[in-house]
Amino acid sequence: MLSRAKKRNQPTNQPTGNKLKWMVLLLSMAVIPFGLRAQIKVDSNGKVGLHTSSTAAGAAVLVNGSMQFENPYGTILSIASDYSHPLLTPGTATYGRVGTQSKPFSEAWAYHMHGYILYTEYTTVHASDQRLKENFRGIDNPLGKILLMNGRKYDYIPDKFDTIGTESEKKKRSAIKKDKLGFVAQELKEALPEAVVYEEEQDRYYVDYNAVIPVLVEAMKEQQNTIEELTARIEKLEGNAVKEKSASLDKTTKASLNQNIPNPFNTTTTINMYLPESISSAKLYIYNMQGGQVKSFDIISRGNTSVTIEGYTLDAGMYLYTLIADGQEVDTKKMILTD
Repeated sequence: MLSRAKKRNQPTNQPTGNKLKWMVLLLSMAVIPFGLRAQIKVDSNGKVGLHTSSTAAGAAVLVNGSMQFENPYGTILSIASDYSHPLLTPGTATYGRVGTQSKPFSEAWAYHMHGYILYTEYTTVHASDQRLKENFRGIDNPLGKILLMNGRKYDYIPDKFDTIGTESEKKKRSAIKKDKLGFVAQELKEALPEAVVYEEEQDRYYVDYNAVIPVLVEAMKEQQNTIEELTARIEKLEGNAVKEKSASLDKTTKASLNQNIPNPFNTTTTINMYLPESISSAKLYIYNMQGGQVKSFDIISRGNTSVTIEGYTLDAGMYLYTLIADGQEVDTKKMILTD
């Protein structure tokens, strides 16, 4: 009996229930940091590195999946990828911004089917190196395409983002959407489909305004060619008309009209002229600047002759006087009557 009692009082090496729990807890606390350290590295300065323990803190992050950043208004910016293409996507299909007016990006590069586009703080330029292009050909009927286009003045429809921000910001966004000039993509597609882009995911049409410029250039050249052809035809017709007129009015070619003396005048002035003997009839007409006839004189004498105008018979102002010989205008000159 005594030996059994002693055995019961002897200490054992087996852990009790409470001790076992503490041992498990301590063991898990020891293991977790090693597991975390394989994915996260925190330097003494607070920088964090993600991915592996060898990743420099603050230098590299690997996220398997997409990242989303949400502002207090519920707008989300998503950073993800579409197969091998990286995507930076705003939370809505209608609104997004890269940089701000006070904090713009100085440069941004983009690539599309026509080459490279460089977006700078001041302008946007398109790569147009001949070495990037092939299969060159002319533009058919450029003037006809331009005549089918309709330039429009319009306003953009307000959206929910126009109500966000201060009153000044709201007014600014509202003003930006007013009185815009451009094309309607669906209309332009009928005239110049090469300048219209349809984005299937958003079900939206876009206009490549740069594609319109070459058509404008070629249309102007086509129009200029037409103008030059018409000008040459008119000059030819006018040349023939002048010859015919010269032949029929040969007897009046020597008639002449001189400038009145003095000019300006306030009492009297004399208008000298010459009419050859071959002229059968001649008249001198005086017109005001509104085109109304105020006086007329039958010129009876031939050779060097003259007409005197009395200033008191007219109101002060500017007048035109014209010599007509045998129904043809010889010349027109201007005179001024002062007070």
